[in-house]
Amino acid sequence: MPRSPIFATCLALATLVPGWATAQSISVYQSTPDLLETLSQRATLHFSTKAAPGAQSPLITVDDAQRFQEIDGFGASLTDAAAWLFAKKLTPAQTDAAFKMLFSRRDGIALSFLRQPIGSSDLAVTFYSYDDLCQQTDKACTTPAGVSDPNLDHYSLQHDQEYILPLLKKAVALNPSLHIMLTPWSAPGWMKTSGSMLGSNPDTKQPSSLRPEAYQPLANYLVKTIQGYQAAGVPVYALSVQNEPLYAPPTYSGMRMLATEQAAFLGNALGPTLVAAHLNTKVMVYDHNWDRPDYPETVLKDPKAGPLAAGTAWHHYGGDPSVMTKNHEEFPQKDQWVTESSGGAWQKDNVLAAEAAELIAVTRNWAKSYVLWALATDQNHGPFVGGCETCRGLVTIDLSNPEKATVKPEPDYYVLGQASKFLLPGAFRIASDEPAGTKLKDVAFRNPNGTVVLYTLNAGTASQDLRIGFHGKTVATTLPAGSVATFIWSP
Repeated sequence: MPRSPIFATCLALATLVPGWATAQSISVYQSTPDLLETLSQRATLHFSTKAAPGAQSPLITVDDAQRFQEIDGFGASLTDAAAWLFAKKLTPAQTDAAFKMLFSRRDGIALSFLRQPIGSSDLAVTFYSYDDLCQQTDKACTTPAGVSDPNLDHYSLQHDQEYILPLLKKAVALNPSLHIMLTPWSAPGWMKTSGSMLGSNPDTKQPSSLRPEAYQPLANYLVKTIQGYQAAGVPVYALSVQNEPLYAPPTYSGMRMLATEQAAFLGNALGPTLVAAHLNTKVMVYDHNWDRPDYPETVLKDPKAGPLAAGTAWHHYGGDPSVMTKNHEEFPQKDQWVTESSGGAWQKDNVLAAEAAELIAVTRNWAKSYVLWALATDQNHGPFVGGCETCRGLVTIDLSNPEKATVKPEPDYYVLGQASKFLLPGAFRIASDEPAGTKLKDVAFRNPNGTVVLYTLNAGTASQDLRIGFHGKTVATTLPAGSVATFIWSP
């Protein structure tokens, strides 16, 4: 369908509901790189025991007897900036429509994972924590020397109560199986060596880190945040210990935390505090790039921290997703998630194909989630206090006309939607091959109701004939250049 406003998009998706395919038929939904087709339903296909036309074309064989990881979901982050845009710049009717498009299975793509910053990130309207004793400026939030609050007497979720928590409750109402993960970008400044929420000093580049005497106050701070969210009606599935602990940004909230420090903090403070609070929140370690697998290895091997960790969170800004398979082989009882993979203005080629290829790669390498970065940004990639000035949200809220803001889904929305809309809670990855010598990439899943979902990309520049094989039957089809198709059938 042609690129269209949010209401037309919702209307087109409203016809897609669970129970897509019958035993011998295959439902097909397709998105093309020019977005002239987006989650568009194609002609129904049918498996046959007879030789399919084009019997020499590449064959993707799906084997649901081989089961791998359960999938937690696909999504992004309702950053402070995104929430502010939804709450302050759209009408209530526009926000309702946008959230249905994002979180409803009937009217949208049923996003199932949100990674929520604890305090401000780079995509925020201002600097803040939940225990602010700092002096606010437009570039920092620095605590005066000697000021601290070890008992958290000044702790408050007031900032999030204004518009973030109400929007999260709206999302949960639309998708009750939504997984919500919390992540701190920085401890409150008074807990840190610098006194500032910035990751490092803008002038000296000296990184900030957590003071040893603040281990227990930070553990209490994180536990109070989980409890506060849940008391507000927002269930918390997981917590990562620290966002990007090996990067100390000079322009936005951040904090360096070495692997040995994370192990000590988790093992001696955070883990015991979670247990004492009777919280079963999953704890993810690391939450940074694929290029330093030694970091999560150090934490997971620690005798105190390792048993308390559910697994590892990864970002895509360095390294290769194959490290997750190596991590799985070393720690088969620990899970893995990709929790941040931002798209942005730097992507010049086929965004749909590039991100779909990564979704396929990360799930084939044991990731339980594929989470992009911002749920929404404006037409100038903001608001932001620092850091990424070119990041793109799943949707763009265009404020160019102050009298009439508009909401436009970006290619990232359809990359996730081609998976999230069709995978039900409890789905798990199953085996499928990628035909050698072709540009075809794919990953397969099985839903709890038995339906099989095959997510397929033609990463080439020419249309590609292909066959799909399942339980001794085959079907032939064609996938346009640079396009993504999802095939759904019942065994």
